[in-house]
Amino acid sequence: MVNVMVAVAPGSEEIETVSIIDTLRRGNFSVDLVSVSDELIICASRGVRLVADKLLEDADVDDYQLLVIPGGASGSEYMCNTPEFIKFIRAFYHAPNYLAAICAAPALVLEHHHICPGATMTCHPQFFQDLPAHKRSSERVVIDQQARLITSRGPGTAIEMALQILALLGSEELAQQVAEPMLIASPSA
Repeated sequence: MVNVMVAVAPGSEEIETVSIIDTLRRGNFSVDLVSVSDELIICASRGVRLVADKLLEDADVDDYQLLVIPGGASGSEYMCNTPEFIKFIRAFYHAPNYLAAICAAPALVLEHHHICPGATMTCHPQFFQDLPAHKRSSERVVIDQQARLITSRGPGTAIEMALQILALLGSEELAQQVAEPMLIASPSA
Protein backbone atom coordinates (compact mmCIF):
# COMPACT_ATOMS: atom_id res chain seq x y z
CA MET A 1 0.00 0.00 0.00
CA VAL A 2 1.14 3.52 -0.79
CA ASN A 3 0.97 6.02 2.07
CA VAL A 4 0.19 9.56 0.98
CA MET A 5 0.22 12.91 2.74
CA VAL A 6 -1.95 15.64 1.25
CA ALA A 7 -1.02 19.01 2.73
CA VAL A 8 -3.71 21.61 3.32
CA ALA A 9 -3.61 25.23 4.45
CA PRO A 10 -6.07 28.10 4.71
CA GLY A 11 -6.99 28.97 1.13
CA SER A 12 -6.09 25.59 -0.42
CA GLU A 13 -8.20 24.72 -3.45
CA GLU A 14 -10.94 22.36 -2.28
CA ILE A 15 -11.74 20.60 -5.58
CA GLU A 16 -8.07 19.67 -6.00
CA THR A 17 -7.72 18.58 -2.37
CA VAL A 18 -10.86 16.47 -2.15
CA SER A 19 -10.69 15.02 -5.68
CA ILE A 20 -7.14 13.80 -5.18
CA ILE A 21 -7.85 12.33 -1.74
CA ASP A 22 -11.04 10.61 -2.92
CA THR A 23 -9.49 9.15 -6.08
CA LEU A 24 -6.39 7.85 -4.28
CA ARG A 25 -8.51 6.28 -1.53
CA ARG A 26 -10.62 4.54 -4.18
CA GLY A 27 -7.33 2.94 -5.25
CA ASN A 28 -6.74 1.79 -1.65
CA PHE A 29 -3.89 4.23 -1.09
CA SER A 30 -3.72 5.34 2.54
CA VAL A 31 -4.16 9.12 2.61
CA ASP A 32 -3.68 11.56 5.49
CA LEU A 33 -4.89 15.13 5.15
CA VAL A 34 -2.30 17.16 7.07
CA SER A 35 -2.83 20.77 8.11
CA VAL A 36 0.12 23.08 7.59
CA SER A 37 -1.54 25.58 9.95
CA ASP A 38 -2.03 25.17 13.69
CA GLU A 39 -5.71 24.22 13.24
CA LEU A 40 -7.29 20.97 12.06
CA ILE A 41 -10.26 22.78 10.47
CA ILE A 42 -9.23 24.70 7.36
CA CYS A 43 -11.31 27.19 5.41
CA ALA A 44 -10.48 26.45 1.77
CA SER A 45 -10.39 28.89 -1.14
CA ARG A 46 -14.16 28.91 -1.78
CA GLY A 47 -15.23 28.78 1.86
CA VAL A 48 -15.56 25.01 2.17
CA ARG A 49 -14.35 23.77 5.55
CA LEU A 50 -11.98 20.81 5.46
CA VAL A 51 -11.05 18.79 8.53
CA ALA A 52 -7.47 17.53 8.55
CA ASP A 53 -6.47 14.19 10.04
CA LYS A 54 -3.47 15.68 11.80
CA LEU A 55 -1.26 18.74 12.13
CA LEU A 56 2.09 19.02 10.36
CA GLU A 57 3.91 18.82 13.71
CA ASP A 58 2.39 15.34 14.16
CA ALA A 59 3.36 14.08 10.70
CA ASP A 60 6.52 12.03 10.17
CA VAL A 61 8.34 12.24 6.81
CA ASP A 62 9.15 8.52 7.05
CA ASP A 63 5.46 7.56 7.05
CA TYR A 64 4.81 8.56 3.42
CA GLN A 65 5.91 7.71 -0.10
CA LEU A 66 4.04 10.60 -1.75
CA LEU A 67 3.48 14.19 -0.67
CA VAL A 68 0.73 16.05 -2.54
CA ILE A 69 0.50 19.85 -2.45
CA PRO A 70 -2.85 21.22 -3.66
CA GLY A 71 -3.01 24.68 -5.16
CA GLY A 72 -5.13 27.70 -4.56
CA ALA A 73 -3.13 30.91 -4.64
CA SER A 74 -3.61 31.87 -1.01
CA GLY A 75 -3.12 28.29 0.21
CA SER A 76 0.08 27.98 -1.82
CA GLU A 77 1.32 31.32 -0.50
CA TYR A 78 0.55 30.16 3.05
CA MET A 79 2.56 26.98 2.50
CA CYS A 80 5.37 28.90 0.81
CA ASN A 81 5.61 31.19 3.85
CA THR A 82 5.59 28.37 6.43
CA PRO A 83 9.24 27.45 7.11
CA GLU A 84 8.29 24.25 8.93
CA PHE A 85 6.49 22.99 5.84
CA ILE A 86 9.38 23.81 3.52
CA LYS A 87 11.71 22.01 5.93
CA PHE A 88 9.31 19.02 5.88
CA ILE A 89 9.32 18.93 2.06
CA ARG A 90 13.13 19.03 1.93
CA ALA A 91 13.39 16.22 4.51
CA PHE A 92 10.79 14.15 2.63
CA TYR A 93 12.04 14.66 -0.93
CA HIS A 94 14.54 11.88 -1.55
CA ALA A 95 14.44 8.63 -3.51
CA PRO A 96 12.20 6.71 -3.73
CA ASN A 97 9.64 9.29 -2.52
CA TYR A 98 7.52 11.32 -4.96
CA LEU A 99 6.19 14.87 -4.82
CA ALA A 100 2.99 16.02 -6.53
CA ALA A 101 1.79 19.60 -6.85
CA ILE A 102 -1.08 21.21 -8.71
CA CYS A 103 -2.31 24.65 -9.78
CA ALA A 104 -0.35 27.43 -8.05
CA ALA A 105 1.73 25.09 -5.87
CA PRO A 106 4.40 24.09 -8.43
CA ALA A 107 5.27 27.76 -8.98
CA LEU A 108 4.58 29.34 -5.60
CA VAL A 109 5.92 26.55 -3.39
CA LEU A 110 8.31 24.29 -5.32
CA GLU A 111 9.88 26.72 -7.77
CA HIS A 112 9.99 29.57 -5.26
CA HIS A 113 12.06 27.43 -2.87
CA HIS A 114 14.14 25.76 -5.63
CA ILE A 115 12.73 22.32 -4.83
CA CYS A 116 12.96 19.92 -7.79
CA PRO A 117 15.56 22.00 -9.63
CA GLY A 118 15.69 21.16 -13.32
CA ALA A 119 12.40 19.24 -13.28
CA THR A 120 9.86 19.76 -16.03
CA MET A 121 6.55 20.87 -14.57
CA THR A 122 3.25 22.51 -15.26
CA CYS A 123 0.97 24.74 -13.23
CA HIS A 124 -2.10 26.93 -13.59
CA PRO A 125 -1.59 29.28 -16.60
CA GLN A 126 -1.90 32.28 -14.27
CA PHE A 127 1.46 31.24 -12.72
CA PHE A 128 3.35 30.15 -15.86
CA GLN A 129 5.51 33.26 -15.72
CA ASP A 130 6.79 32.05 -12.32
CA LEU A 131 8.31 28.94 -13.93
CA PRO A 132 11.44 29.24 -16.09
CA ALA A 133 10.53 28.70 -19.76
CA HIS A 134 12.89 25.71 -20.09
CA LYS A 135 11.10 23.89 -17.21
CA ARG A 136 7.53 24.72 -18.26
CA SER A 137 5.06 22.39 -19.95
CA SER A 138 1.49 23.12 -21.02
CA GLU A 139 0.43 19.47 -20.66
CA ARG A 140 -2.50 18.80 -18.31
CA VAL A 141 -0.45 16.41 -16.17
CA VAL A 142 3.35 16.24 -16.27
CA ILE A 143 5.32 13.35 -14.81
CA ASP A 144 9.07 13.90 -14.52
CA GLN A 145 10.23 10.40 -13.60
CA GLN A 146 13.84 11.41 -13.02
CA ALA A 147 12.79 14.15 -10.58
CA ARG A 148 10.04 11.97 -9.02
CA LEU A 149 7.62 14.86 -9.57
CA ILE A 150 4.01 14.92 -10.77
CA THR A 151 2.40 18.28 -11.54
CA SER A 152 -0.92 19.37 -12.95
CA ARG A 153 -2.75 22.53 -13.96
CA GLY A 154 -5.83 23.07 -11.80
CA PRO A 155 -9.19 21.90 -10.44
CA GLY A 156 -10.29 20.46 -13.79
CA THR A 157 -7.21 18.24 -13.99
CA ALA A 158 -7.15 16.99 -10.37
CA ILE A 159 -8.82 13.61 -10.95
CA GLU A 160 -6.72 13.08 -14.07
CA MET A 161 -3.62 13.76 -11.96
CA ALA A 162 -4.77 11.35 -9.24
CA LEU A 163 -5.37 8.62 -11.82
CA GLN A 164 -1.86 9.19 -13.19
CA ILE A 165 -0.54 8.81 -9.63
CA LEU A 166 -2.43 5.52 -9.25
CA ALA A 167 -0.97 4.29 -12.54
CA LEU A 168 2.57 5.35 -11.64
CA LEU A 169 2.71 4.23 -8.00
CA GLY A 170 0.20 1.40 -8.32
CA SER A 171 -0.48 0.04 -11.80
CA GLU A 172 -2.26 0.89 -15.05
CA GLU A 173 -4.85 -1.75 -14.15
CA LEU A 174 -5.51 -0.08 -10.80
CA ALA A 175 -6.00 3.30 -12.48
CA GLN A 176 -8.44 1.72 -14.95
CA GLN A 177 -10.36 -0.04 -12.17
CA VAL A 178 -10.76 3.26 -10.31
CA ALA A 179 -11.58 5.34 -13.40
CA GLU A 180 -14.26 3.06 -14.86
CA PRO A 181 -16.97 3.37 -12.16
CA MET A 182 -16.18 7.09 -11.89
CA LEU A 183 -17.07 7.34 -15.63
CA ILE A 184 -13.69 8.87 -16.40
CA ALA A 185 -11.26 7.83 -19.11
CA SER A 186 -8.25 6.14 -17.50
CA PRO A 187 -4.76 7.56 -18.12
CA SER A 188 -4.02 4.96 -20.79
CA ALA A 189 -7.35 5.40 -22.64
